[in-house]
Amino acid sequence: MRGEPFSQLASRGASNAFYLLLQLTDSALPIGAYCHSWGLETAVQAGQLRDRVGVQQYLLGVLHMSLAPIEGRACALAHRLAQAGSPSGVEKLQRQLQATRWAAEPRQASLDLGKRLTQLAERTWGISVPQAVGEPWHHPLAFGWICAQAGIGLEDTLRAFLFASLTGWVSAAVRLVPLGHSEGQSLLAQLYEPIETVVQQEILPVVRRDPALNWPALSSFAPLNERDCQAHQQLYSRLFQS
Repeated sequence: MRGEPFSQLASRGASNAFYLLLQLTDSALPIGAYCHSWGLETAVQAGQLRDRVGVQQYLLGVLHMSLAPIEGRACALAHRLAQAGSPSGVEKLQRQLQATRWAAEPRQASLDLGKRLTQLAERTWGISVPQAVGEPWHHPLAFGWICAQAGIGLEDTLRAFLFASLTGWVSAAVRLVPLGHSEGQSLLAQLYEPIETVVQQEILPVVRRDPALNWPALSSFAPLNERDCQAHQQLYSRLFQS
């Protein structure tokens, strides 16, 4: 059954946006994020990650060199474009993400998560996301657009997106390395400050620099992670889809 339009829900109190944000960051959100390791499974099988310290270093590298400068900026720009009422601008971001994500599995995973998230937003909260030409939007674009439509601020949107993304990585590490569940929660807690740093220093200054939204190209430099993502499809046995 389709959910009540969020515009009606929001009229009952601003706290509804906060509750929606909690749902978006919940690991139980039924979009399939738990099925993906984003190359982490390859690194574990290769013996590169054996403990919490190694996983933490790996995730910090991914956060600074890939997750923030690509997905984080894309999410922030989609949020601003939603506020400006410019779905055509998101189409440009969509093409950039398609070109930037050269490894097949994570590229398809991002499209699948974006499709499921937009369908969930329509059914559950009555939030519509314009469709890209020929394909669903990538996950960070759908996330940013939905949060903007729900009245969630830019900074909270970014914190939630990055935290939810890293929660997925940590969940995969708990199953693969393996780590204890308490270790996983402790690791997540140690990521609060790095997330806030990239939000304030690496994403917001870039996306706010140009009010005309003539943004710079999305880019990253995480060749080892990209190698892991590309090699994942050739593993003999796999627990994850990417």
